Amino acid sequence: MKPEINTYRYVRFGLLALLLALAVGVGIETVRDGWQGSISAYYYTPAGPVFIAVMASVGVCLVALQGFTDAENVCLNLAGISAPMVAFVPSPERGRSADVAAITNNAATYLSVLAVGYLVVLGFVWHRLRNGGSLSSWGAIGLGSVALAWLVGVLWLISDRSTFVSHAHTLAATFTLLPFVFVVALNTDWGVRVIAREPLPSRTRFDRAYWLVLAGMLCVAIIFGLLHTWSYALLGLESGVLVLFATFWVLQTVDLMDPRRDELTSDSVRSSRSAGHADSGPSPR
Repeated sequence: MKPEINTYRYVRFGLLALLLALAVGVGIETVRDGWQGSISAYYYTPAGPVFIAVMASVGVCLVALQGFTDAENVCLNLAGISAPMVAFVPSPERGRSADVAAITNNAATYLSVLAVGYLVVLGFVWHRLRNGGSLSSWGAIGLGSVALAWLVGVLWLISDRSTFVSHAHTLAATFTLLPFVFVVALNTDWGVRVIAREPLPSRTRFDRAYWLVLAGMLCVAIIFGLLHTWSYALLGLESGVLVLFATFWVLQTVDLMDPRRDELTSDSVRSSRSAGHADSGPSPR
């Protein structure tokens, strides 16, 4: 097994371990003190440190992982850069006072590091273009969307700190969960060919299972949308999407454990490296 493939799979397993840790932490606190209105509300409970650690680490994993297509990679990156902000800016809860100084410090620190990382990525892209490489349309969309998200965060934090503290969490949570739905869609054979526009043959053993997971996500959204006045509707929505995404992640991990694909991908990676071409396509799966 090639080292890059092992590394990729360890990161995938690590993300599952993080989701399990979140479930255990939330479960223990629920048994101790009852249900909260959302997963984010556990920030204010003894499970808060687990929640913060998991969301920040999930963000790192999602950004580090390279999607099978550039379109999938855009979704993973958007979810990845949004997840830490979910942890650093807690959800407003009745009877809970937000620590504005802490939120400002955490958000400013994160946005500063994100800016440095973005400049590094731009450096790699510039080097690739200078050496005859190209940037796909989805790659350009990814760079533009991350820049826009960063700009919105910075301007919002500077211009109106009170509304940032009150509403940034909701926006970040939306852009963490919504890309998960698109990732599932992009892994169907139809998603690869039509949305990602990759001229690839059907490469999945679980195309129908992915469609079932996607249908489940849509059903969860509709059901808890209709039950939006229920105190635990948001908790149900978040939990349902995360459980279904974890199910997809397990299926995709098994689906990608194909020795023939591993060998072909490794050969492709070696060829790209020898040609001095940065990795912008399929990751070592």
